[in-house]
Amino acid sequence: MAQLLTITKAKQQLLELARRGQDLGESFIILKDGVPVSALLPFEEYESLLETLDVLETEPDILKKLKRAEREIASGKGKIWKRSKT
Repeated sequence: MAQLLTITKAKQQLLELARRGQDLGESFIILKDGVPVSALLPFEEYESLLETLDVLETEPDILKKLKRAEREIASGKGKIWKRSKT
């Protein structure tokens, strides 16, 4: 879960927050007057979010397919796929 910080505190601690994001994978929500205005998160997480958005944009039916697969697995109808070692 992301930690909440005022914009003033974030400014004072920016280098430390960046280090904690990189080394510990921590995320932060930055507040101005109690309202979220920005997020600071590890770069790998940011890239992962962008990649997920790209998949959702290019494959509009992907969520339907995932939900159908979850239902099949839950009902015992799913198939287990194993990667061949060839």
